[in-house]
Amino acid sequence: MSNTPDFLADPVKAKQRPSLLRRILRWLIRCILAFVAIALLYLLAVWILGAIPVNRSYRAATTGIDIMIQSNGVHTDFYLPAKTPEKDWTSYAPLQSMTPYYANANYVLIGWGDRGFFLDTKDWGDLTVATTLNAIFLPSVSVMHLYYRYQMPPPGKRAVKLRLSSAEYRRFIAYIETGFKTDSAGNAVLIPDRGYSSSDVFYEGIGSYHMLNTCNNWASRALDAAGVTTPVWSPFDSAIFEHLPR
Repeated sequence: MSNTPDFLADPVKAKQRPSLLRRILRWLIRCILAFVAIALLYLLAVWILGAIPVNRSYRAATTGIDIMIQSNGVHTDFYLPAKTPEKDWTSYAPLQSMTPYYANANYVLIGWGDRGFFLDTKDWGDLTVATTLNAIFLPSVSVMHLYYRYQMPPPGKRAVKLRLSSAEYRRFIAYIETGFKTDSAGNAVLIPDRGYSSSDVFYEGIGSYHMLNTCNNWASRALDAAGVTTPVWSPFDSAIFEHLPR
């Protein structure tokens, strides 16, 4: 019995095998080039649209409600008063067990984001490749995350304090409320037993999270609703903070 491979012994198979390999190689190269092209176009859009501001003429109110825009370098949240005449967050989205201590908290830290990333990634050591890829490339379910706090952190590079008028704040919180999924009675839908600690809580969100609609895009749209200067589009936090008044 000959040990010569069939595709060498048979001239027809010998022609077919290299042709098949070439087609596979060309397909792989095209996929890689397409991925690189999409990534470059995405970054170009981030750069161009992040540099274009909306609400250019915004000026911070002299009287009103103080809020803070804060980022951890990846995700943008808002520090808001826990209770104002415009909104009582302790009633709308309380902790699972709202003790008197937290019911009297001065501030609430609110953010919108990917459910898998929030619920399965308590700290950076819990982050997995699967969670990251799913959040970036696949439209995924969203959640609202709230922490109740007694103090607002001091301003810094990624923590900017703003004063909104009452009218601006009402538009601002009206947009934030659209991030909450509600039941037939209009109540925010709690995700039970999924907080990181006794001071935070998760609620079901509205909207899909993906690379074109990130937590930072959501935060930027909330600022836009209030009339604050913010980028046209910013999936990352950097452009948001570049446009905020200091």
